[in-house]
Amino acid sequence: MSTKNIAIAYCTDNEEAVKGIEQKLRPSGYQFQLYPCSRDTSGASLPEQLVEQPNPILLIISDNFLKSAQCMSRGLKLLQEKRTQILPIVVDGAAKDEQSGEWTNIPTDFERVSDIIQYINYWQDRYLDLRRQKRQMKDFDENAFNAHLKVMREISSEAGEFLRVLRGMDYQHYPEFAANSFENFFKFTNDSATWARFKTIAPIEESSPTPPPPPPSEVLTEEEPPAGLSEIPGISLLEVQEQETEPAVEEPAEQQAAEASPMTIEWEAEPQVATEESIPTEPEVEVEPEEAEEAEEPVAEVEADEAAPEEELRDAGDLYNALR
Repeated sequence: MSTKNIAIAYCTDNEEAVKGIEQKLRPSGYQFQLYPCSRDTSGASLPEQLVEQPNPILLIISDNFLKSAQCMSRGLKLLQEKRTQILPIVVDGAAKDEQSGEWTNIPTDFERVSDIIQYINYWQDRYLDLRRQKRQMKDFDENAFNAHLKVMREISSEAGEFLRVLRGMDYQHYPEFAANSFENFFKFTNDSATWARFKTIAPIEESSPTPPPPPPSEVLTEEEPPAGLSEIPGISLLEVQEQETEPAVEEPAEQQAAEASPMTIEWEAEPQVATEESIPTEPEVEVEPEEAEEAEEPVAEVEADEAAPEEELRDAGDLYNALR
């Protein structure tokens, strides 16, 4: 694919983006043939026009493109028949605020299933709305309306498959397409020689513009804290004032020693479980001699009482022997 003629197909709502691409690639020597499409269905659809032309196609996909009947009619057939000749470029959609008149960007997403369902529902709702309108309309061109209704039905039934095929193609978002002096464009056209020359004359394309740095007066900087107290402005005056207003009070030597010595924490020993060995026994009371004698006296009296009958027996025996 070395032709110097390229077709660019797009929705008219994205004309500014297309003009930017054409202007930036113009120094390369390529000729671009533009194929715009609007939202109405008058005349041949965009895919029908592209099928007949032989040149490679840059297909500008946006939210506006995916919601335009003129762009989507027979779109599935276009992707299936000329898949190798199409490079899809994804750009943001554009919507105009009816109140302010300003244009706002709308992201173009179809990578996730939920994104695809969003567009499928969009076309189904449009088709059902037309059917309801037909029941309420009285004076209208029925043939023209039925032809339009047929187109909407085909789009609503093919929208999901169109996006599925599109996801399988080598589509690129615009920042990726414009990176490195539009390298991917020259890969698509298989024209590395022209790219080598184009890099030397084309300005570098930035994927996302960076905001200019703020003026020095607006730059907020955080001052570093001083390394020591002596570097703090006015600290010397503060020390002099403290010395004049607050006389120094001498602290006792004991208090100074306590403050100078490192603080130690005394940990209380854990209480030990009492055992038989650890339980103190009551000390034996020593009996004084006088108390001992008093304690022994009753014992002597008992012994004397016990010995008295024996003495009486001995006296009786002596008396008996004397009488004999």
